[in-house]
Amino acid sequence: MGNPYIYASSYIRSCESKLLREEQLRSLCDAKSVDDIFKVLQDAGYDADGKALTIGNYQEALEQAEHEMFDEVTELSKGQPAVDVFRYPSDYHNIKVLLKAEGLGIERTDILMENGTIPAEEMVRSIRERDFISLTPHMAEAVTTAVDTHARTSDPQYIDCICDRYCYEDIREAAERSENDFVRGYVERRIDTLNWMTFLRCRWMERPWSFFEEVFLEGGTIGKQTFNGAYEDDDKHVGEHFTATVLGDIVSDGLEAMAKDGTFTRMEKLCDDLLMEYAGEAKTVTFGIEPLVAYIIAKQNEIRCIRILLAGRVASMDPEVIRERLRETYE
Repeated sequence: MGNPYIYASSYIRSCESKLLREEQLRSLCDAKSVDDIFKVLQDAGYDADGKALTIGNYQEALEQAEHEMFDEVTELSKGQPAVDVFRYPSDYHNIKVLLKAEGLGIERTDILMENGTIPAEEMVRSIRERDFISLTPHMAEAVTTAVDTHARTSDPQYIDCICDRYCYEDIREAAERSENDFVRGYVERRIDTLNWMTFLRCRWMERPWSFFEEVFLEGGTIGKQTFNGAYEDDDKHVGEHFTATVLGDIVSDGLEAMAKDGTFTRMEKLCDDLLMEYAGEAKTVTFGIEPLVAYIIAKQNEIRCIRILLAGRVASMDPEVIRERLRETYE
């Protein structure tokens, strides 16, 4: 039996050539105006239903581009579960929005996402009617648990925590169903970076260890015991607990930046760059699901960079500050 991804991999390679390069994005930080940036983005294939980009519609254009990318890759992947790894977060975003709106007695269908495994309209019906036949077992459990917990605590933060936990249960299972080591490795590293950022924020907010235990995501390469050993350590030595982990190369740089400016901005960038570096390993695979998965990572990263760029320019930020926040690209 031949490789089922020969055409898909070749097609995706052609799509990769159209991605914006790091040098292009960095140079756009110095563009004379936002309109000049929009012209470059339109040449790169971004538009709002054929209309010229403006401050008022560029977010719509980015959402449209991501939606089209997912539709294309889903078709090329022929139902490979690896794609669901990247679609489940939209499903759970929608669950969070709907449950929080329900708790407040308001409508917020305007901020639902269309890139999930379940159409937004179907998700609305499922949540309102408590009909979970279209949902995964983890989604159904997330809804039930979140509703019960919110009823007892009236704290919407628990909706986020519960949904995130079940989301990554679905993501981990999708990675296992993919039967692909590259996909499994990406999910493990993604969980590691999420746990690391949560760990830092919990310490910064002086939350007790018990709270971090509640929100800790299973499935990464860094076990809970490593975080436990570092939780009460002082800021100067906390990074030492992670030097032998997959985060080893970014911990020192990120913690130093945090000590200087008191923000997580640099650390967040380093985590995203770590995942992009891992995605680059797919370049060694000629035909397979790996190039498709790497393209999803690369395209989502490009869209994130465009948002950082435009948000910074609209806010009249210094171009050098914007450049420092841009993520590494897939090159």
